[in-house]
Amino acid sequence: MTQASINFGLLQQPLFAAAIAIVVSLVVGPFVIRLLRLRLRERIASDSATLDALHASKRQTPTMGGVLILLAFMTSLFTTTAASAEPTIIISLTALTLCLVGAIDDWIKATTTRKGLTVRQKLSAQTLIALMAAVFLFFFRIGPSNSRLSLSGWLPESIDWLYIPWAALVIISVSNAVNLTDGLDGLAAGCTTITASATTVILVAQISSGGDSESLMVAATISAALAGSTAGFLWFNRFPAQVFMGDAGSLPIGGIVALTALSSGTELLLLLTGAVFVSETVSVMLQVFWFRRTGRRILLCSPLHNHFVFKKVPETKIVKWFWLTAAMSAILAAGLAMQA
Repeated sequence: MTQASINFGLLQQPLFAAAIAIVVSLVVGPFVIRLLRLRLRERIASDSATLDALHASKRQTPTMGGVLILLAFMTSLFTTTAASAEPTIIISLTALTLCLVGAIDDWIKATTTRKGLTVRQKLSAQTLIALMAAVFLFFFRIGPSNSRLSLSGWLPESIDWLYIPWAALVIISVSNAVNLTDGLDGLAAGCTTITASATTVILVAQISSGGDSESLMVAATISAALAGSTAGFLWFNRFPAQVFMGDAGSLPIGGIVALTALSSGTELLLLLTGAVFVSETVSVMLQVFWFRRTGRRILLCSPLHNHFVFKKVPETKIVKWFWLTAAMSAILAAGLAMQA
């Protein structure tokens, strides 16, 4: 086992990408929020009357702010040397199509009495998009084939096609995990910034220790652009939020996180770098399973952050706890990756 170190000179391009994304977010943000405020405002209508009452103050906040995140992200990518790389094109197209699905969902919720797309409609769209992205990853052989942090490094050549359903599952799972986490001011945006920043550092460390410098630098730049986009958005999304990202933000963010990990051969590390997203998803799965089996609930309300909302813990305190958890697990992930 060898210990990796970081060549800080390699951080120049990722930092440039992050800086561009932050600047675009801060400059364009007020204009985008004014446009969203004209028509697209949050309508609090969950399946829990108690949760609706606790979140009543959030009603009428502009939503679909994910378009701002995607604008900053795309601007950053296409002003760096990562613009023409195959992973950039695949991730960009996937993010845009997932943003479109999320935007349709947000539009329906904001302008009608419906609760957005049905679960079947949303999942069908996500599955189609994820499968297309997974097929491109596989046939263009994007990502290292021998990484111990990727399923591709463990699959025998005779069944390497199993990477396609695996990659699609990762994309769908992470996309929905970020969507579940997006429930409190700044929660999903802050956790994404931490996850993407940690991923950037891990990839730069791998380059420093002799990894495929070209493909890993592209992935590091993409991850840094996402970190900058969500960090800039966080300025407007922190408590009390001036805008919500909506599904137009959470779905493509999850897709970008997943595809960055897949294209760099580090998707197994998402269990740590995205620990908050994982715990939020697991909390929903356990809640549903236990309720169907026993008729009782493990949590007062799922996902996990809503359990603390029901216990009347201040929202800012919940978000800080989750950010701290995300940071600690990201540091652990970076340490393990540098030892691998």
